[in-house]
Amino acid sequence: MNATSRTLVFAAVAAISALAAVSAWFGSRPAVVEGYADVGTEFFADFTDPLKATSLSVTEFNDKTKEAQSFAVRQNDKGEWVIPSHHDYPAEAQERLARTAASLLGVSKTAVQSRNKDDWKLYAVVDPSAEGAATKTERGTRVSLRDASGNALVDLIVGRKVDGRENHYYVREPEKNTTYIAQMKPDLSAKFSDWIEPDLLKVNQADIVSITVDNYSIDEQQGAILKGETLEFTKEELKSTGKWKLQGVDEATEKIDESPIRTIATNLDNLKIVGVRPKPEGLNADLTVSPEVARNPLLREVLQADMQRQGFYVANGPNGGVRLVSNEGELLAGAANGVQYTLYFGEVARGSDKDIEVGFADKAAADKSAEGEASKSGESAKGDDSPTEAATDEAAKKSEEESGDAALRRYLLVKVNFDEALLGAPPTEPVPPVKPELLSDPPAASEQPAPAEPAAAEPAPASEPKPAAETPKAEEPKAEEPKAEEPKTDAPKADEPKESTKTEDESSSADGSCDPQEEPKADEPKAEDTKEEQPAAAEPAAAQEPAQTEEPKSAPAAETPATETPATEAPATVTPAAETSAPAAPATEAPAAAAQTEQPAAAPPVDPQKAADEQYNKAMGEYEAKKAAWERDIKAREEKIKEGRKVAEELSARFSGWYYVISADSFEKFRIQRKDVVSLKTADDAKTEGAEGGPGGGFNLPPGLNFPPGLNPGNQ
Repeated sequence: MNATSRTLVFAAVAAISALAAVSAWFGSRPAVVEGYADVGTEFFADFTDPLKATSLSVTEFNDKTKEAQSFAVRQNDKGEWVIPSHHDYPAEAQERLARTAASLLGVSKTAVQSRNKDDWKLYAVVDPSAEGAATKTERGTRVSLRDASGNALVDLIVGRKVDGRENHYYVREPEKNTTYIAQMKPDLSAKFSDWIEPDLLKVNQADIVSITVDNYSIDEQQGAILKGETLEFTKEELKSTGKWKLQGVDEATEKIDESPIRTIATNLDNLKIVGVRPKPEGLNADLTVSPEVARNPLLREVLQADMQRQGFYVANGPNGGVRLVSNEGELLAGAANGVQYTLYFGEVARGSDKDIEVGFADKAAADKSAEGEASKSGESAKGDDSPTEAATDEAAKKSEEESGDAALRRYLLVKVNFDEALLGAPPTEPVPPVKPELLSDPPAASEQPAPAEPAAAEPAPASEPKPAAETPKAEEPKAEEPKAEEPKTDAPKADEPKESTKTEDESSSADGSCDPQEEPKADEPKAEDTKEEQPAAAEPAAAQEPAQTEEPKSAPAAETPATETPATEAPATVTPAAETSAPAAPATEAPAAAAQTEQPAAAPPVDPQKAADEQYNKAMGEYEAKKAAWERDIKAREEKIKEGRKVAEELSARFSGWYYVISADSFEKFRIQRKDVVSLKTADDAKTEGAEGGPGGGFNLPPGLNFPPGLNPGNQ
């Protein structure tokens, strides 16, 4: 065998050996298990942006109804999230939508739990919509997210939680058999109440300042409104911190229990809805009937038939109009921001949870037919005993009993408007101070009274009008000049007995005394002189220009004798004589001079113009401060009005298209009567109020003081 042959033999043997080894490896390797190759990968790798989702659906199994209960939200053409299964009611739970989408983002296959279909019940990953005898504990919750084209971004069945492993759940894709373990924080719910705004009225109980409960009802047989109690509660001065008051309460004999009123406010704050119905056409957002429907008897009849099933009626209103009334009265609540809510309570809502949420499709058609016949015959729908109505009521009760939900609910309509009176009285504009006449025209105030005073003094003497008019004119220049020189020239004139006696009489008349020898001669002129000389004596102490004011007022004092020209100078020189040359003055003039010198010492000189100016400036400063505060208050009130109107408009648009269903518990808390809040005062109440200084009239003395004997503190 040559070398070539040997090489070929070796190559063939090697090839056969390699083939045998490969065959042995393939024959002995483990088989590929379904699902294990995907461990660690994401379920939906293409789902990276939650904003691409335009619809979400959650399906659960209801043990009461033994059927799947589906809930879905989607974006409409306006980009708003609505609930298709509930008449496109707005889905306002934006946070829940975001949490649900985020909880499914990046979910990966942590481990394979089972590849056996029979294990689905064990891990609760049976499809909730699948047929069969599986219970709720064996079925999972199916969640789906889809884009605008309807393509599934996420479609997963979430089962029960893995024992001992936090945030780990058994999950399965609907079209596959493998059950995986995945780490996730699912936020899934198929309850209507979880996907809507939980705060229906969006009002804080502390902001409610007025509540009116109108407990009327409707007699459907007679078509009449039965008047009931109307309770009007308001807080003091419409302040949120004020106490509740009830109109018509006699505070002397009655007292108010505020607990039921506070319960109403709390219930308004926490009011939840459990179902919705779309309102019929023809009923406006403010619950008034549109003019087209009001004028058309046929359209009005159709509207009435639709509303009557929920317990609401169109009644004749004032001035030939129509108004909405409800089967169980109304409640008005006013908030401090000016928003006023009106709640109309209608008929009892019966049925299962699903029936309450979305209504009875078949029952609505039957009711409409039955109520249409009743309206034509002039009978009330509630009093109609037709087989159709009885059958539908019986079906509703049976459905309610089967569902195990026997709690009664009530239909509700809500109206919102803005009432500026709820903001309280508007701020009062301050009044500016009046400027004194002394400051308004200073020249007229100093010059005009001087010539006016002699004119007023002219008619005083009845015997000699001419000398009285002439002496002031002659004395005006003389009264100003002697002030510096008269003390020297008048010293020898003081010895004349007649002039000094007349001067003493004038000074004594100024002091209020009177000489018996001179009374019959000049009685009336002295009385007038007394009236005129008193301000003249006060002016040197109060004013800085006494010369002009003293000259005309000294003239009447010299009118009694015919020759009183030198006598008129004596009063002008009495004061300087008393100050500079006291020994030259007669002894009888000393008391008068002393009296005149004591008056300025008691009241220091004050400039009236300066005092008036200071007082006016102070008043103007206070006015400017009050005006600035008033302008701030007015601006703040305007902002409140603007914001309140905006809130009222938003809420009115929100409530405009819907009937609501509330729980019976909420309804009962709204329906209070006068006897629930008002009771007669007892003796203990009177004592308590008396000790607090209230209507009982009592008061507390400071420590260490007692009432006098026989004094009843309750009568003070």
